Amino acid sequence: MSIREWFKLESNYEETKVNVSVDRMLTLCRDALNKYFSIRKSKDITELVKIAYEENNHESLDETFLKWILEKGLPRLQKINFNKLPDNEQFIAMVEYDEYVLSCEMDFSDPEEVRSCIISFVNSLPEYIASSREVSASYEEDYYPQENKKYDYRVIASYTIEEKALKTSISGSAINADPFFIGGTLYECA
Repeated sequence: MSIREWFKLESNYEETKVNVSVDRMLTLCRDALNKYFSIRKSKDITELVKIAYEENNHESLDETFLKWILEKGLPRLQKINFNKLPDNEQFIAMVEYDEYVLSCEMDFSDPEEVRSCIISFVNSLPEYIASSREVSASYEEDYYPQENKKYDYRVIASYTIEEKALKTSISGSAINADPFFIGGTLYECA
C-alpha cells in the first residue's frame, strides 16, 4: 500500500522529484500520527482513528486532534489534486522544510509540537501549491511577455532576504526594472 492510499488519496502518479518529496512528508506524518496516538501500525488513516478511540484512555486521548483529522485535515488533503502538483524547486523546498521541522520533533519531547507540525503542513499545502504556481506563471509572463519583444535575463546575485533585494522587488515592472528580484534571485535584463 502506498502512503497516499494510507491517507485515502489518489495513488496513481508519476514518480517525480516533487512526488517523492511529498510522499516522504506524508510518510513522516503517518509515522508521527502512529507514535502520537501510541499505535504500532495501522493499515490506513481510518483504522488509526478507530484504534485511537478504542485503545487509548479517554482521559489522555486527544479527541480534538482526532476530530480535526476527520473533519478538516483529511478533507483538505482530499481536495488537493496530487496529480498536478507544481514541479518546481520552490514547492519542493517548502515541503522539505516542513519535513525537516517535523523530523526534528520526532523525539516527541513535546508531542504538541508534533501535532502542530502536522496541522501546519496540511493547512499550508494548498497555499504552497498556489504560491508556487503564481511564481511559475509570473516568471513565464516576464520571460515571454505578450508583446513580440524577447527579453533575456541573467542571474546577477542570489539573496535570501536582504534589503537590497527587497527594494528591487518593489521597483515596478520586472521588465522595466534593472535589476529586479524574483523568488530569492536578483536578475537584470541582458
